[in-house]
Amino acid sequence: MTQPIPELLAPAGDIERMRIAFAYGADAVYAGQPAFSLRGRENGFKTVADLGEGIREAHALGKLFFVASNLFPHNAKVGPFQRALSEIIEQGPDALIMADPGMIAWVRHEFPKVPVHLSVQSHALNWITCKFWHDLGVERVILARELKLREITEIREQVPGLELEVFVHGAVCMASSGRCMISNYMEYRDANQGNCNNACRFPFELTATSPDLPPGESIRVTEDEHGTYLFNARDLCALPILEQVVASGVQSLKIEGRTRSPYYLAQVVRGYRLALDAIAQGQPIPPEALAAVHATDARGWMSGFYTSDDPLPQNLEADRSGALRSEVVAQIREWDPARSRLRISVRNRIMEGETLELLTPHGTKTITATNLVNQKGQKTEKLHSGLENCYLDCPENPPPHSFLVRHLF
Repeated sequence: MTQPIPELLAPAGDIERMRIAFAYGADAVYAGQPAFSLRGRENGFKTVADLGEGIREAHALGKLFFVASNLFPHNAKVGPFQRALSEIIEQGPDALIMADPGMIAWVRHEFPKVPVHLSVQSHALNWITCKFWHDLGVERVILARELKLREITEIREQVPGLELEVFVHGAVCMASSGRCMISNYMEYRDANQGNCNNACRFPFELTATSPDLPPGESIRVTEDEHGTYLFNARDLCALPILEQVVASGVQSLKIEGRTRSPYYLAQVVRGYRLALDAIAQGQPIPPEALAAVHATDARGWMSGFYTSDDPLPQNLEADRSGALRSEVVAQIREWDPARSRLRISVRNRIMEGETLELLTPHGTKTITATNLVNQKGQKTEKLHSGLENCYLDCPENPPPHSFLVRHLF
């Protein structure tokens, strides 16, 4: 019997990113609840009305829209959280992603027909914990990142009616399931209240002292000219073992990154869509899928804790191996049919006559950058990063949500 292909779940930091995720092959997206999710400061869905617009648009496409409501509220936030949840539930999300046990129990009591997915913040590591949540009415558990595939398979076998979701791509927190106090300790910004400042990724100078050293002397541990990034784990990329992940029987594959760029989202979703479509046909993962992912910036790759094949997550040499192979040079805004040219937002320098790749939801093709026009309407030999409303020639109209890409060799 053919193994069912899991849902491909992508982050939606705002309505534009949601549209890009769907255009490049996502089956579902997740977005943060305004003020009550772990991306409270960077959430492009500012209001309940914003979420409602996204939910309606997703449903019109036959797609799913999940709302992350995974805050652990203090007493003062319980009432506002409940009122905000009631308003969001009226918008018809396909599920709420929640972490706080009391808030989950309240939703199950007040809104028993609303599906609840258990957030990774709840750190579900074993089958008996998953069964506990399933017995309380939770339909899906987003498993902790620290599990191996054999453990995931055992959970599926022990709790057969429960949907399982796992992360397959994106940043990896140095703390178990994001339960970190560094940001709160350093700047009073609580990660579990939606205010993490990513302090673990700052440069640190690590020193060690010993009674065997002369007075006043210490051992300084450094990794590069900026200091030590001891807590900074490499990024997760499960593409090389995706067939094994699919075979574990999970229902959903999750991409992390609600604050990442539209280009990053397009390439990563595209890569995993290509891979899943190949697996569905019984074919190997195509090189194009890996190339799409490697076209995005990263801190080096690892396949996570799923197997024992990777070195430790904080492996410096592995981090240095994550060289960027491509870069986005422009996001396409519209095509001018009268002049056969593109209006673009420039993200990296573009030179007259250089060869670029046109990345679209339907594939790629090569074009030459000709007749560059800057934001003042003047012809130029170079377009600089950050410019808006610039132009270059293109003989045909690309589909919405397309990009121009430069390959780096």
